[in-house]
Amino acid sequence: DMPLGERRYLDRLHCADGSRPSYIRVGSFGPGPYGTILDGYEVKCGTATSLVFMDMYHAGYVETQALPGFQIDAPISP
Repeated sequence: DMPLGERRYLDRLHCADGSRPSYIRVGSFGPGPYGTILDGYEVKCGTATSLVFMDMYHAGYVETQALPGFQIDAPISP
């Protein structure tokens, strides 16, 4: 659901130790499986860094699953 939806998702994540990860958008990475452009985010927990790809063009969709190695809060209504 656009850049705001990407940030809302990332803000709901927790690292394995319960802390919140830091993240920064690192760019666009071309078309994904649905033909729309993917954004890449560098997500950090302590010294561990993951590169996460997200498709912002799914209006109204709210992801409920955490990335592998993370925990996630329940979604908050906009």
